[in-house]
Amino acid sequence: MPYPDGSFNLVAFDPPHLIHAGPRSWLAAKYGRLSDNWRDDLRQGFAECFRVLANNGVLVFKWNETQVKVREVLALTPHAPLFGHTSGKRAGTHWLVFMKPSCPETPR
Repeated sequence: MPYPDGSFNLVAFDPPHLIHAGPRSWLAAKYGRLSDNWRDDLRQGFAECFRVLANNGVLVFKWNETQVKVREVLALTPHAPLFGHTSGKRAGTHWLVFMKPSCPETPR
């Protein structure tokens, strides 16, 4: 992102969540599709979100786990969420809230 470090107090991260979707899929057109390197993409996405967050800034992360479990995604960032909530017909959409520490955090 073309912003200096610590630019924002709040960042929302809602990346595509589909890895299996046809080239003409309505869901892929609406929500996007992850690349073959989705783990690296999400790892870099989290890192960039935390980079532009101010100390004690808040990251709101949304993930639907129909194809990739949320635990697989959380393994891609050293930060643990403060809390979360599930929603949707099958409770497959996760809303997670992180806070960037004011000092370096010990990785989990």
